[in-house]
Amino acid sequence: MLGFPLPYCDELLYSTIARYGIHSGIVSPKELLQEVFGDTKIIATPDLPGHLKCIADLYPEVVGITPGDLLYEHTLFPLYAPFIDEERRRCLTRELIANRKSTVHLTAGVAASRIKQPAFLRYCPGCMKEQINLYGECYWRRDWQVAGAESCPVHGLLVESDIRRHDMHRHLFLAASESACPAVVQQPGSWQSDLMLNSIRELLNLGSVAVPELCQWTQWYRNLAADNHLNRGTQVRHDLVANRIVEFWGEKWLGQYRLLPNSGEPCWLRNMFRKHRKAFSYLEHLVVLHALLEPGWNLANVFRVVAGLNPAAKAFNDALKGTDKAQPNEYRNKWLAAVAQHGTKGARSNGYGGIYAWLYRRDRDWLMKANEAHRKPEYAHQPKVSWAQRDWRAVRRLIDLREQSEVQLEAPRRSMNWYLNQLEHKASVEKHLDLLPLCSLFFARYCESIFEYQIRRITRTVIHITRDDEPLKRWQVLRGAGLSEQRLTDLARRFLEEVLEI
Repeated sequence: MLGFPLPYCDELLYSTIARYGIHSGIVSPKELLQEVFGDTKIIATPDLPGHLKCIADLYPEVVGITPGDLLYEHTLFPLYAPFIDEERRRCLTRELIANRKSTVHLTAGVAASRIKQPAFLRYCPGCMKEQINLYGECYWRRDWQVAGAESCPVHGLLVESDIRRHDMHRHLFLAASESACPAVVQQPGSWQSDLMLNSIRELLNLGSVAVPELCQWTQWYRNLAADNHLNRGTQVRHDLVANRIVEFWGEKWLGQYRLLPNSGEPCWLRNMFRKHRKAFSYLEHLVVLHALLEPGWNLANVFRVVAGLNPAAKAFNDALKGTDKAQPNEYRNKWLAAVAQHGTKGARSNGYGGIYAWLYRRDRDWLMKANEAHRKPEYAHQPKVSWAQRDWRAVRRLIDLREQSEVQLEAPRRSMNWYLNQLEHKASVEKHLDLLPLCSLFFARYCESIFEYQIRRITRTVIHITRDDEPLKRWQVLRGAGLSEQRLTDLARRFLEEVLEI
């Protein structure tokens, strides 16, 4: 494509696409999507956008921009890639590069993370002024949009714009501008934010590095605790670790990100120094590394060392020293009597956990076979939701919504997703429509189709034009309605020609 702009240094790909829309004078969001992706259903995603191959193909070969360059240099993917295992990193890379839908926010753990990303796109007024002086326009930098980096080390605290990261208009790319990002007086940032920003920038610009496995992170943090004398033998002193973290960062700053360690279970900090069964966020890793490593460390060396660790495989002792040969028979009989009465799961929670542990360490093969033979069938799960009652309440709410919005010409399209977003139990209704016949009937009958939505937009525009006693012109009506001849449905075209006669 001729004229598609090259991204600036550390510019979000979202911002590059939005700037293209400004340069080309494209007003309609769907027209911009069709121009860039050849598809009008793409969602504008600032942090982890997909369809990167499609965007890379817009540049001439001589420029040498690849989908991998866009992924690591103009998205927030480098924040998550080094802390997940290699198999999942490759899976996410394939999803983001391919020209198809992806579940990357779920797979990368972004959706379920305790670290919540900023709700609005943020900017630094000082840096934005420099961008305008240098390039004649401004853009969204990716390090402005990362939780934990709340300030610019040169100008001060970042400022929230009025543009949401995940807006209700999901297909709209909004460019940074002086109107959307007004100049304000910036307050100085905290030392914690400036320190974290340096590591976040280093992480964003590392490129594709060796990705450690979860078992290697487990070994790394156990060694880190031992190097800082925060252990007692093989046991990590979690209380001492928590004291070091709080002493370094302060309770107020940690509480801001829900990272203040607690003494109860579960605690993210305790889990960091135990066996890693899941990936932790970039901010959790950086909080611990800054507090426990010596000054002058860098992330590249950390990843290299962790990826080179070789944790010893767990060994099971079939016969420990000091075990009498008569003891296994005694413990076997006790366990068989217990599972016959309570079942394998019930026996462990009814006072026989010690016997289970003894056999697991010394007679594991026999124990697994015995448990399999005495496994009791689990009772069928009793539903806790009255689907008939939920169906009735949900359809009453849907009917109220339809009556309230029916006369509002300015309202967005009343699609199934629009109705679902207004409900209290959106996910359960969407996933269990087979159990909700009234809701299914409502959606089939009252959801607004595309041609109905186009006619409503045309009607709204015609009312505004005729109110000012101006003559109706076809191009003016289409522009005001945000439509084009290519996207008009047949029924909407007939409405223009036969009803409005334009």
